[in-house]
Amino acid sequence: MQTYTYRNGQKLFLNKSADEFVTRENPEALNARGLELVEKTSSSSSKVKTTAESLEADMAKSRETAPTHHAYYMEGLGTEFLITDRVTVCFKTDIDSADLADFMGKYSLILLEEYSPKDFLFQLTAHTGMNPVKLVVKLTEEEPLVESAENDTNFRFMRTALAIPTDPVYARQWHLHTHYTNADFDPRSSANCEEAWKLLGNFGSKDVVIGISDDGCKIDHPDFSGDKFRAWGYLRGRRLVNNNDIDAKASEMYIDGSDHGTACAGVTAGSANGVLVVGAAPSCKLLPVQWESDGPYLLISDSKLLTVLNFMADKVDVMSNSWGGTPVSMWQTLVVNRLRDLAKTGGRRGKGIVFLWAAGNENCPINFEVTVDVPYTDGWDYQNNQWKWIGVEKARSFQNNLVGIPGVLHVAALTSVAQRSHYSNYGAGIDITASSNNVHSYQRIRLRGLGISTSSGEGTGVTNSFGGTSSATPLTAGIVALIISANPNLSAAEVISILKKSAGKNLNFTAYPRTPAASYDPNPSWDVSPVAPFDKGEFKDINSPDGTWSPWFGHGKADAKAAVALVLGDQPAPTPVEEKIKIVSALVNPVGPDWGLEKLTLLNATTSTVDLSGWFLDINTRKEMLTLKLTAGEAQTLTLNPQKVVLSNTGATIKLINTQAKTVAEVKYVKSQVKEGVVIQF
Repeated sequence: MQTYTYRNGQKLFLNKSADEFVTRENPEALNARGLELVEKTSSSSSKVKTTAESLEADMAKSRETAPTHHAYYMEGLGTEFLITDRVTVCFKTDIDSADLADFMGKYSLILLEEYSPKDFLFQLTAHTGMNPVKLVVKLTEEEPLVESAENDTNFRFMRTALAIPTDPVYARQWHLHTHYTNADFDPRSSANCEEAWKLLGNFGSKDVVIGISDDGCKIDHPDFSGDKFRAWGYLRGRRLVNNNDIDAKASEMYIDGSDHGTACAGVTAGSANGVLVVGAAPSCKLLPVQWESDGPYLLISDSKLLTVLNFMADKVDVMSNSWGGTPVSMWQTLVVNRLRDLAKTGGRRGKGIVFLWAAGNENCPINFEVTVDVPYTDGWDYQNNQWKWIGVEKARSFQNNLVGIPGVLHVAALTSVAQRSHYSNYGAGIDITASSNNVHSYQRIRLRGLGISTSSGEGTGVTNSFGGTSSATPLTAGIVALIISANPNLSAAEVISILKKSAGKNLNFTAYPRTPAASYDPNPSWDVSPVAPFDKGEFKDINSPDGTWSPWFGHGKADAKAAVALVLGDQPAPTPVEEKIKIVSALVNPVGPDWGLEKLTLLNATTSTVDLSGWFLDINTRKEMLTLKLTAGEAQTLTLNPQKVVLSNTGATIKLINTQAKTVAEVKYVKSQVKEGVVIQF
């Protein structure tokens, strides 16, 4: 009979591993028994790989000292489903003490947490008489009091950077301003935080709090000066130790080698104190929570996430989560419902929390059923102190049940040249994009893109190479904090709408070349991303009240200046200067071959020099960037790049677009106006 359980209202089919089991023992104890292939799955649990022949004997030995179960994988997906000896139960109605005692006695359960009069976390005992998977099925299908039951599952998630600040690294923080000079910096990629600070007249409100759940934060880092922390906490087993506990130690918030959370905190709210780096919302406060970790993995379970959500429930305005799972991320019903509720009425202001999740760095969809095999790993493994190509892992089903929850946004990554970061996940579920670095997902091609400079607990206290959707997410959280600073009466839903409506869409839609062959991998035909219908990044109408949407960029680049201006009612129309930049003529059909000889003339009808660098010509939706200045009264004739734009002999619409994606000038011509060698005047 097929093994299955229930997850978020759906039947989930499982495959039992023939040579693996999970047990509540740490790796050291298992190693001492001669079991060498052990992976840590939580603070107190491990997954053990043995052989099919010795599986039952090894499990029997483990059962002598700890709860032990078979290891399971989700059918058709190959994703581990790490059950524990805990289940959550949602009763159909509020349950009284007598009925609860009868229920616990019937199934030999111990009460661990009461989330509400209907929702509980229970632990199985030696007397329960069945494993957690079978218990969930029995409770769901046969118990009349129960609305739903689900396994409390462990997960291992990858960790996915007014006076103008005088902090020494600020000048190179291109993602915050537009005055960094570098061949790999396109001003369209900046989040424009500096301009937002100018509009606000400050660096954000000290009353706004940004929650960060990650691998910790170096509380005494110089970038977090003053009264920076609203609170903090760290998980030890199931307990969340927080700053108000008598045995809490701030030093526990940072572990050598676990620097990811500190970098995220620096990106979102590093102080403008003249020391090292600056964050997007320098005056806003932080509330970091540290997950336990093992190597590159954060060790998280459904119940632990609920614990963290409940801790932050009335303390933060926005929560940044730079971690996630691919190809499957499936949370239980209690988690999904808690997120829904907190997004509406939670938070420090009672107006809802904005939840941000990193979209992931696997160059694959996050929520889509595909008809081809799509890679979701980079294909490399570190063996015997050197990297070895082992080939990519692939899937056709990508599932994330946080997609579509109101109040939960998934953040993609944008390079410093305004292009989609090669690694950035894409497709249905992407809500917004933000500035980050760029690397090739499979380590074969050198790509353009600068790193993010942010705080580090190591070395000099600064790293200049942070990135991934891990960096894009806290940057977006900082921008959300600036929006709330501009108007603290906004609900979370209104904040999200402003973030989307103000997002920049004047971006680089250039696709990347396919992964080239290598001696160790001569036929990289496995590289199929981004797959249709997400293989192009242009924005399209999806009937959203928040505007057009792109499968690469969501609603566009998070833009602090535009968002704050929208809140303050200060969204400017094109300036008089811009209105006086004209498209005055075009040579559409030169004598002889057209290639490389089509011309367009622009006129500066103002009394001052105008810099058009970063502006675009848009001809029938194809674009060419400009890199010129026009002095007062100057008319300049441009020879168009035929690889970028073409003046069709059958007619065209020509637009001049500024760096804020505003159409400054627009002209049209039709077929009857086109004559060989004749310049069309507009």
